[in-house]
Amino acid sequence: MQRHLFKRTAVPALLAFCARSWQSALVLPRRASHIAMAAESIPRGTPLNLEAKHVSVLSYNLLAPAFVRPIDLRTGAVQSYAAFEWVSEEDLIWENRQKKLLEQLRRWSADVVCLQEVQFDTEENGSFSLPAWLKNLDGYAACLPGDKYLTQMAERNERVLANRVAIGCAVLFRSDRLVQREETARSDPNRLVSACLEGHPESGIRHLGRTAFFSVHLDAQSEEERVEQLRKCLEKARALGTRDAVFAGDMNAECFPGSCVRAIISPEVPSAEEMARQCAAALRIAGTDDAEEQTETKESTESAEPTAQQLEQWKVLWDKAAQAPKEYRMCLQRVPTGPTRSAYDHGMSEGPCVTWSLDHIFYSPRTLKLLSRWTALEADPESSASGLPNAENPSDHLPVAALFEVFPTPCLEGSSRQSLLERLEKLEEQQHREMAELEEQLKALEPIETESQGPKGKKKDSPEMIAFKQEKRRKTKELKALQMVQRKDF
Repeated sequence: MQRHLFKRTAVPALLAFCARSWQSALVLPRRASHIAMAAESIPRGTPLNLEAKHVSVLSYNLLAPAFVRPIDLRTGAVQSYAAFEWVSEEDLIWENRQKKLLEQLRRWSADVVCLQEVQFDTEENGSFSLPAWLKNLDGYAACLPGDKYLTQMAERNERVLANRVAIGCAVLFRSDRLVQREETARSDPNRLVSACLEGHPESGIRHLGRTAFFSVHLDAQSEEERVEQLRKCLEKARALGTRDAVFAGDMNAECFPGSCVRAIISPEVPSAEEMARQCAAALRIAGTDDAEEQTETKESTESAEPTAQQLEQWKVLWDKAAQAPKEYRMCLQRVPTGPTRSAYDHGMSEGPCVTWSLDHIFYSPRTLKLLSRWTALEADPESSASGLPNAENPSDHLPVAALFEVFPTPCLEGSSRQSLLERLEKLEEQQHREMAELEEQLKALEPIETESQGPKGKKKDSPEMIAFKQEKRRKTKELKALQMVQRKDF
């Protein structure tokens, strides 16, 4: 698409708005609820390739074998979160789990597979590649983290677990159904891996426009870090030239009202009690400095009262998260997935097991209409009671999956598009003219400068000049505020 260029003016924010809009074919955001409650619930494990015109997304935390009962060199013992005391030895054997995982992925046949805790193979030259067992998943192409980040992860695991293995996220997609539009050098962090995809022109989802798919494994200790990671995904999507995205993965958050992660997907303003509850939950997270080793404290955990300062900091973070969709002009909804992890409660060495809803799919409703989603632990009372992994489920997380109807990217065409561009240029020129006229008016009112010496021989403004500068700042500030309102109204 040919880009329209305007001259430099005093309204760079407006030009930034233009650039983002043109890059996305001048599409406009659509208001939407944060969650699609009308989606049909279908049994977990239902094949995802039954309807060629629908696009399917699967997210699965695989439980890397290196994270199963390793000796932590910092303590000389297996950490409680990695002990899996509720699981039999047989159910933790990697060869058994690997076979089941591959069988599942083949049977489900999702269009896009977002994986977390992939344990990558190390090549002879020191680089990292998709593990051999996943290469047996025929028909899929893969997007992997950058080697720099995988090397850092391998060094960390060698230092802490005496096991130099790289672990991170990956995005797999069916190459007969989707095509990659931004094939760049691997540079994504190991916890935020992206793939910019479009529907294959000969597939049933050919109308799927440029969409950024992210496999994410968010920080397990810090809500602030989780918000920042999601903001980075929004920023990356815009850099890829799209406002349509899917974020899928282990988000280490339950998205309760009052949480800052929820603010990114929900316009609802939480109550003071909800804000305080989620602030307290975040502050109760305890343990080591390694993110993959923890999960968010469950809402029902014994309460702690945050201080007024902590609540204020939480509110600032919530506001920052709530502004992200507006800042990047992207709207996301959450697939209403259920609980996906079952284990002993935090700090407990015996049952009963409790459940958490940690795995989610966020998506852009502008081009994707949620049709159905898999059930989770709410439909599996045996696994909820016994904990994960178990004989039927080879990971400590259940997978989540959703099916979407695809719509073409909405855009303005012909006379409507030209009319919008003309209105935009007219507003930009008007605001530039107003600012120039104000500068001319102020220049005419500027008093004649008189010589005056202040302390230590420094030049000192006269009272008239001081009053003029104050009035100049006031009028300039007023005009900028007025023009900002005009841009928002536009």
